[in-house]
Amino acid sequence: MGKRTSWLAMAAMLSLVACGDDDGTDVTDDVEDGGDTDDMGMGDPVDMGEDPVDMGEDPVDMSVSTCELTMCGDDCVDTDSDPANCGDCGEVCGADEVCSEGSCAGMCADGLTDCDAACVDTATNLANCGDCGNACAAGESCVEGGCGCPAGGVACDGTCTDTSSDPTNCGACGTACAAGEFCSAGTCGSDCGDLTECGGACVDTDTDRANCGGCGTACADTEACEAGSCVTPTCGRGQLFCDGMCTTVLDDPMNCGGCGTACAGDEVCSFGTCQADCSFGTACAGSCTNTDFDPDNCGSCGNACADDEVCRGGSCEATFMCPGTTTLCDRSCVDTDVDPRNCGACGNECARAERCRTGMCVGVRPMP
Repeated sequence: MGKRTSWLAMAAMLSLVACGDDDGTDVTDDVEDGGDTDDMGMGDPVDMGEDPVDMGEDPVDMSVSTCELTMCGDDCVDTDSDPANCGDCGEVCGADEVCSEGSCAGMCADGLTDCDAACVDTATNLANCGDCGNACAAGESCVEGGCGCPAGGVACDGTCTDTSSDPTNCGACGTACAAGEFCSAGTCGSDCGDLTECGGACVDTDTDRANCGGCGTACADTEACEAGSCVTPTCGRGQLFCDGMCTTVLDDPMNCGGCGTACAGDEVCSFGTCQADCSFGTACAGSCTNTDFDPDNCGSCGNACADDEVCRGGSCEATFMCPGTTTLCDRSCVDTDVDPRNCGACGNECARAERCRTGMCVGVRPMP
């Protein structure tokens, strides 16, 4: 109750400040222009008492970074969950209410968690990842309730980096290259060989999205770097380019059916649709899979086969000879006649509304 009451007190203070300048003039203009600060257009000064409040030696940084949510005053807030700005700036929820999906309510909507009156999805929320108050470090992503670095990065001192090319964390966190050295393939050296030196890092400008074709030439979020040019990427069948990589939207719980479409914490992604249960196979980390053939979940979720093994009948086997008419596709022996991810050939993935029949992707006939 104390924390929720503090939201009301804060909102009240903000309302008083907002009312102090009735003519709409920005009082900071006079200060920035070097004008007279004695008369700020606020009438007689308010007596704040004899003892000034100690604000510390360092001034408060009031600068605002780029906000991808909503700016309310100097704060970047999520109006979908902020109980002090629920649905819109200044809309304060009551002491016994929470802010759920932009509306004040008595309880959070299904799939959301009450974290200090803010209803959030702990499966994806950076400030409450997996549990209330568990904040991810800078650069990390919250995926299925766990903090981690995207695209194989490593968290060094709370920031995600690529240790294969970072000269300050070359090969491992804290391993810095000497002056004049570059980091290439996780090793410090005097030159980059066939790669290009960009800011002390050795990169492949043919494929590096941050240095595509040349140092500092960055591709857009929806583009890939191919042969040194930023292009709309060509992903495999059933895949889309999301967050800098091709992903299978048929079973990706963070991009289910489309980029950015995340399933709730208690849902799975099955054939591009968020569902309560799998329509086939076993639910592993929000995806539906066949543990008889999945090398990353062989026999059970999380049981990954080695690189020189295949998953056959739920067991990892050190052989590349698939039985009968099955075909080896990405460490798995599959039947390309019926496998929707390898229909007719390895990697030929059927679309969301298709099934694999006799090696061909065909549409599903609607129920009468």
